[in-house]
Amino acid sequence: MQKYPSLNVNQEFDRSITISNLKLSHLEYKNVEGKNLFERVKGFQNLVGSLRKQKIILYERRNMSPPAQECYGMDDYGDIFYGINFASADYLGLCTNEQAKEAAANAAQEYSVNSCGAPLAFGASKYYMQLKEELKDYWGMKEVILYSAGWLAGFGVIKGLIRPYDYVVMDELCHNCLTEGAFAATKNVLRVPHLSLEAMEKKVSEIRTANPDACILVVTEGLFSMDSDYTDLVALQKMTLKYEAFLLIDCAHDFGCMGKTGKGVFELQGLQDFSNVLLMSGGSKCLSTNVGWVACNSFEVIDYLKFFSSAYMFTNSVNPVQCATALAQLRILNSEVGNRLRVKVMENYHYMKKELNARGYQIIGYPSPILPLLIGNELVCRVVTRLMIDEGIHCNGIEYPIVRMGQARLRVNLQPQHTKEHMDTFIETFHFCFQKASKIVEESLEKYQLALEQQEQQQQKEKNKGNFNDNRMELKKPNL
Repeated sequence: MQKYPSLNVNQEFDRSITISNLKLSHLEYKNVEGKNLFERVKGFQNLVGSLRKQKIILYERRNMSPPAQECYGMDDYGDIFYGINFASADYLGLCTNEQAKEAAANAAQEYSVNSCGAPLAFGASKYYMQLKEELKDYWGMKEVILYSAGWLAGFGVIKGLIRPYDYVVMDELCHNCLTEGAFAATKNVLRVPHLSLEAMEKKVSEIRTANPDACILVVTEGLFSMDSDYTDLVALQKMTLKYEAFLLIDCAHDFGCMGKTGKGVFELQGLQDFSNVLLMSGGSKCLSTNVGWVACNSFEVIDYLKFFSSAYMFTNSVNPVQCATALAQLRILNSEVGNRLRVKVMENYHYMKKELNARGYQIIGYPSPILPLLIGNELVCRVVTRLMIDEGIHCNGIEYPIVRMGQARLRVNLQPQHTKEHMDTFIETFHFCFQKASKIVEESLEKYQLALEQQEQQQQKEKNKGNFNDNRMELKKPNL
């Protein structure tokens, strides 16, 4: 096993942990109450503070070099490390390519680095307009509207089109931007079991029967990133037509990297009818920049969003540097080079899955650049992620509430440029770290259980002592 050691050569990491309680989720601190806004949030530190002391809260790890297949990083505690990068969501490994960097530099020289306004207020550039045109051509859609981030596109399209009297029916695992947009638009939001076409149709049918004239929007994703799975989009689109409903597909994680030419899972499945379909996506995965967009074959719908989608109207335009970067990457996606990259990343997926399965580990979902490696226990997952950083592997641990309780996992982001040596090192390192983490957590739980038993014994002693003293007082009471 090749090891990429920490750069903190004078520090010997002790990753044993002390469990003070088994509350692993922060959600109980979400709905805090009290009139003092600043004081009422301090209780959250009871949980997160103890985890930080043990360095198993891994928020705000940062790149110390370009996030390529190997890179430097620093965690939130100042520890610097170097190793193989399976954490960055750069599914075709394009963020360091020279064409994009050159395009970004040229745009900065030509336009400066800021759009200096919303799209409706002199904030667009020639790169902005060109990106819209080439996205339309790539997806084969008639109209596109650009947002300043993928999250804004998901939120903005639903909030911009749906009204309080409309209905939204969505997969229960739809992304936060979609659920936030839906609940901001209407109280009539219904979530159905993941990937269940039967449950989706049942709910849509019930709504249409009770509300013959209501607008119904069905929302799903091309690729659900945490489970790396997807629904039958062709069947779903036919169902929505049957009930005169409309379909929104979030293609954030499949755009560029899935389908023969990278259009997404809808291309992979052969979806042809877009008469009632809205497509949305973001550029952070395969275009190497924060841009979002919505596409539709209706000019009127896209034009309406320009005036009634607040996430579009009241946000600065995507700046020229970002648009030029996205254009350079889009042209790679739409080339023979893009085809080869898509083939290679899938080859890497199949190799990793086969080798991990052979060692008894479970991979969730369908083939994609995302490989969800199931761990189960949330605390084990945290410790595994920490140990793998120590061993020179960057990866992301995912746990509740992002996924179901007891379904914690590593989300392994693959790139075409990962070599066999990279993948073999990951596999061997994970196997080592998983065994070590399981032992650490088991020992910690035993200590925790022992401490609970000792605490209960002490409380019982104090209780018995109190009862004894009470009895003595009763005996000393005089007869009156």
